Amino acid sequence: MIRLIVCDIDNTLVPKHKQPSDDTIRCIKEFKEKGILFGLASGRSTSQLKKLADQWGISCDILIGMNGGEYQDEITGEYSCLPKLSKEVMKEIFEIMEPFKEKVNVSQLVDGVHYCRRLDDLILNSFKYNKDAKLPTVVPDESMFWSHDAYKVGFRTPADVMPDVEEWVKAHKSDNYRTVKTEFTMFEFCHPEADKGKMLIRFCNSHNIPLEDAVGFGDMTNDIELIKDAGIGVCMENGSLDAKAVADIITEESIEDDGWSKFIRKHVLTDEQDIYTLIKK
Repeated sequence: MIRLIVCDIDNTLVPKHKQPSDDTIRCIKEFKEKGILFGLASGRSTSQLKKLADQWGISCDILIGMNGGEYQDEITGEYSCLPKLSKEVMKEIFEIMEPFKEKVNVSQLVDGVHYCRRLDDLILNSFKYNKDAKLPTVVPDESMFWSHDAYKVGFRTPADVMPDVEEWVKAHKSDNYRTVKTEFTMFEFCHPEADKGKMLIRFCNSHNIPLEDAVGFGDMTNDIELIKDAGIGVCMENGSLDAKAVADIITEESIEDDGWSKFIRKHVLTDEQDIYTLIKK
């Protein structure tokens, strides 16, 4: 039987800039009543994930934050976090991204404050769904971005520019950080050991859950390890090609059509749990 479900949030559990559907919340509560554990895995911090779970009225058993750099076991209270990227590494990152300065914005969270280059549509749209969030602070001097250590830094990138950014960064690899595309318009640099899949495995080992009974849902490059390492890895129909390539299953419908809750209701919240018969590899 399925014993654990861990989900990415944006464009997996909920459409970007929107709230989860009523049926998504009902599904989570229903399978938790059946004894299936549940967790969130995101580029957000675990404290942000807790706030979202509280807003939605759901309880989580595991929280994986910072793209796998932060771990919170809500059952035992165990917590750990990888070190921040140093000022020197932050400066290295911005030097690499310098050619895209005019096209790409910055999304950086430090001590609860968001920083950006300018308040453009890409930045403003990312705050629309969270009415309680303060608008980012525009830095007067670029050096402020690397004047402190940070867990990660994101670059809001127009979709048509993203392929160029990916190719450029791929040609300028470094052992000092890991890069992931977290949305079609977001490219992030984080700790080189950040890995959602490793955190899933850690939780399963701690609670004697066989990996084959753990399901990982995602949609984007930063979800690949979660999808690969879960016993059953599911990518959303609206996901990126690289995430779909490693998935065992691709949902029939996209998140915009409530694809996550429809998949859960059809293949998990049944006595047969026929999700096991859908595995394609």
